Amino acid sequence: MIQPQEKNKHATLFKDLTSPLGGMTAAFAEDPAMGGEESPDAGAPEESILIHRSSGEKASVPASAIHAFTVGKKAALSSTEVHRFRHQNELLMRSLAARLSLFLRTEFGMDQSSLEILDLPKYAKEYPAKRHIILFRIHPLDAVGAFDVSKHLGLTMADRMLGGKGFAVNPDRMIREVESAMIDQVAQLTLREWAKNWKFEEPLRITLLGHEEDPLHIPCTGEDETFYHISINADVGDCMDQIQMLLPVRGVEPLLRNLTQQTSSEVDEEDDEEHEHWTAHVEWNDAYNNVKVPITAEWSDLSIMAKDLLNLKKGDIIPLDPKRLGQVEVNLAGNPKFIGRLGGLNNKAAVQVNKYFKD
Repeated sequence: MIQPQEKNKHATLFKDLTSPLGGMTAAFAEDPAMGGEESPDAGAPEESILIHRSSGEKASVPASAIHAFTVGKKAALSSTEVHRFRHQNELLMRSLAARLSLFLRTEFGMDQSSLEILDLPKYAKEYPAKRHIILFRIHPLDAVGAFDVSKHLGLTMADRMLGGKGFAVNPDRMIREVESAMIDQVAQLTLREWAKNWKFEEPLRITLLGHEEDPLHIPCTGEDETFYHISINADVGDCMDQIQMLLPVRGVEPLLRNLTQQTSSEVDEEDDEEHEHWTAHVEWNDAYNNVKVPITAEWSDLSIMAKDLLNLKKGDIIPLDPKRLGQVEVNLAGNPKFIGRLGGLNNKAAVQVNKYFKD
């Protein structure tokens, strides 16, 4: 029995067994004050503060023994969000490569090689040498990021901008002040182009703040601050090196949340457009209204070990992934047409059609 996707008070759908149960909420607070009580003031070491231990007893401890902790650190991106973020950056890299090729008047290649989350000590350990780091601020997010250009790549781009060929540049010499200004121009152009391609509530604006050589001196909100590390392969002339971008996780969270909402709405619009296109191009003959079409609902790609199959008998249970409840294939005349969720309606098993089947 196929039940179209409509609101029905009598329809009950099986939910993913891995989802959290309703009615249970968890909250974390950064403020030590709970229940309307004032938080203890940290005083001099000789002062004592009354505390309640986990056993319930009261005790006095020196004020110097009280330390502040932030509980409930925000989680990283899910696998789906990482894919969306990576895909968005890959599109931006192609646009940036074309823009920089016109600016430098030579072929410039860019592609994203990796995306990960790390903190500044780990980044400093992976890139220990003196770096040419350009700090920038993203408005209106008020997030400070870093644009780390390899020395060889920066010198090659500066040589090209100053009229050189961009070949055989000595990567061991120091970056002169005029060359640093040239690299800043490339960074500003790159970051502005990167910001322009994001669809946000307000247009993103980039402001360069200055330079750093040590990654540990990049401004952050605390020791536990983490960054999205985007590694970009770049090549110009005879130079093939990398550009690193560091974006604060908490600072760009609104941007990524907005990206997730946009992607979800675009998928819904595509499904609606596909449905309208499918129904608009069907020339229906009313003579077929009462013809019965065989329909089956099944799961595909299920497997079982050969040794278990030999010993299979009546009463045995084959475990299924709970996520499969929402991945039922609905076949019309033997051809998969829809994806639905298993459930029940009026004491009968039913499948709710959710979307069209795509090969």
